[in-house]
Amino acid sequence: MEFLLKDFNETLEPEQKRSVLLLIHQVNFVADTGQLDTCEDYINNRLDYAPLAIAHFATRDEAEAWLKGTAEPPSPSFILIGDEYYQAVYTREDNARFIYRDYIIEPYIGELTAGGIPTTPPSFGTRAEAEAWLKDHPASPFDFVSIAGEYYFAVHHKRLQRHTLHHVASALTKWEEMKKAAEQEKAEDAAAESEGEDE
Repeated sequence: MEFLLKDFNETLEPEQKRSVLLLIHQVNFVADTGQLDTCEDYINNRLDYAPLAIAHFATRDEAEAWLKGTAEPPSPSFILIGDEYYQAVYTREDNARFIYRDYIIEPYIGELTAGGIPTTPPSFGTRAEAEAWLKDHPASPFDFVSIAGEYYFAVHHKRLQRHTLHHVASALTKWEEMKKAAEQEKAEDAAAESEGEDE
């Protein structure tokens, strides 16, 4: 706060002053609502946590009804529909609102499985058994479990008081597809750039 106040006093440009004032208000909001410890934990350990989702919906229709029914939804923001991450987007200028599937958890699963899945993860016959166990033994913030012989990545969404379960094999397949697509795009960009230089 000392840094922000110093910056505010030294800034002459009105637009910059407004930006600094906004940051001061945000810090005060976090402090006044008793969230300093949570905020500090997020800043210091954000790479140890799965992406933060602000809401959960059972169906896409429910999510779209929420997006349409909220005066000014936070945007962009991650939401969960079932076990999948989506991005909710709202633009004030034209009141556009839309939701799209975001494959944000797949890189986490790819990196963590590269280090090896635990040899004896908690094992369950059904998803219901896994969910019941996770209620009493929350993943902190995520862990691997086995359901009917298949590995799942359990993510604890503390604020939403729930877990999502991500099928590891499917996530790894999607992660490989994403990496190949990125490599392909990079190669195409390099080829186009090289072609432009030749002309």
